[in-house]
Amino acid sequence: MKTLLKNCKINNKIQNILIKDNIIDYIGLNITSCDIEYDLKNKIVMPGMVDPHVHVRDLQQAKKEDWTSVSEAALRGGVTTIFDMPNNKPPTINLHNLNLKREKAKVSQINYMFNIAATNDNFQDIESILKTKAPDISALKLFLAGSNSNEYVSDIEKIKQIFDLSYKFDIPVICHTEIQDCINKHKSKFRKPTIKNHKEIRNRECAIKGTELLIEIAKETGGVFYSAHTYTKEEIELIANNKDKCKVYCEVSPHHLLLNEDVLDVAGNFGKVNPPLATKEDNKALLKAINTGTVDTIGSDHAPHLISEKLLVYENAPSGFPSIEIEVPLLLNEVNKGNLSFEKLIEITSLNTSNIFKLKNRGKIREGYFADIVVVNMNKTWKIEAKKFKTKAKYSPYEGMTGKGDVFMTFVNGVLKYASI
Repeated sequence: MKTLLKNCKINNKIQNILIKDNIIDYIGLNITSCDIEYDLKNKIVMPGMVDPHVHVRDLQQAKKEDWTSVSEAALRGGVTTIFDMPNNKPPTINLHNLNLKREKAKVSQINYMFNIAATNDNFQDIESILKTKAPDISALKLFLAGSNSNEYVSDIEKIKQIFDLSYKFDIPVICHTEIQDCINKHKSKFRKPTIKNHKEIRNRECAIKGTELLIEIAKETGGVFYSAHTYTKEEIELIANNKDKCKVYCEVSPHHLLLNEDVLDVAGNFGKVNPPLATKEDNKALLKAINTGTVDTIGSDHAPHLISEKLLVYENAPSGFPSIEIEVPLLLNEVNKGNLSFEKLIEITSLNTSNIFKLKNRGKIREGYFADIVVVNMNKTWKIEAKKFKTKAKYSPYEGMTGKGDVFMTFVNGVLKYASI
């Protein structure tokens, strides 16, 4: 099967892309014979986003999301590869549960890999999985604090063991850096907390101290520390100051970049997320860190829940919200506003993630690479209306937000999977 994409804008040049089977076979000015042809009429193309931070749910939480619904949401959002997070039911902590997920994921319309959770007592399980060198394992996931239902690890020696595995198998440890004891200390100050107290309970010092600890452990062990959903200016400074001293990578989620505590006046528990939404100053620090290269990747932290759960009182409402189908449009809007270059957008959504997690032949529009291609319309305006989401979780702290720049088409391995009406 040969597919021709005519009149694509790549690096500000109009070229044609020939896809042979699932690979980019040719990029240039020639128009070659093909089975299917699409005239893109000078629209920009970019590599499909690789999202390393997605909570698919499914299995015992299929009412919240499953592989079919998350695929549709991802395709709408220009995401062609995802890494599934392990803190679901049952959690991905051993081979049996991993195989359950593998079976469910067979219906996926997008590329996928799995992150394996490190707990207090599954060291041998992790090592046995890593010894298989399975190509669908992307990273280990370490929680220093509870976030909904996961098990966290607080023993420093066990954390070091996990980083020893990272070094031995050359695999990143994606870390939720908030420390549980620190959260407990701050939580004890509130008798009847509300969403407005969320960032005080999960105080920024809890993530800062965790980041300091993990940087030192990465230095000692040689393991790879990947800081998930980095959200404070202090964490950014720590990471920037230690990039040349250990293997440390920095992920930022769109909501920590674009939203802050002010939105909670309207969003309420729909804006409850761990770590919490912070301040405008943190927003500015994250944007600056993206443009200076301290931030390596964007991860959606797509975390769908039932609306009925989010409408519970603050303490009972789970943290997290859907975002996989709006993250690329949100970032395209930032490009249109002049806050990001298009080149930087590609770096943080596909190129760097592919390099960090060693995805072969993904993350670039290049001959010989997989044809994971997103066509964007930089002039298309949009308004976020959660009731129209493809995900099962039809609520959003972004509700009513407008912007410019949207996904027009999404190809996965050379096959058109989404096209805007």
